[in-house]
Amino acid sequence: MKGRPWAKFDVGTPRDPKVATLTSDAARWAFVVVILAAKEQDRPGGFESLDHLHACVSFSVAANIPELIEKGLLAVDPDGGIHVAKWTKYQIDPTKAERSARYREKVKAIHAPRTGTTETIAEIVRRTVR
Repeated sequence: MKGRPWAKFDVGTPRDPKVATLTSDAARWAFVVVILAAKEQDRPGGFESLDHLHACVSFSVAANIPELIEKGLLAVDPDGGIHVAKWTKYQIDPTKAERSARYREKVKAIHAPRTGTTETIAEIVRRTVR
């Protein structure tokens, strides 16, 4: 990924019923920190286990994890992993369309019919250096 990683927050997040009913600002802050930590994982949005999540956040944040699970903001996977609920709904990759278009152009160029003409290496270099 080029540049710094980012995480997206909806402006309505503080008013979301699950977030608004957390018992403290510390719990709401813990949710923000967990989202940011989740973005940095090999599998964005998820942690290998509860121990892995605890290792990625501070002790005070980790103390709020049970409440985040109870409220449904974090979900426990059948294999014991933990993931941020609705991660893919809110963390949409803004470069996906651009990357897909570039890929389709490459494939189109590879599969384009040959015209029967050939270019020398020098002609290709001159054409691409312009």
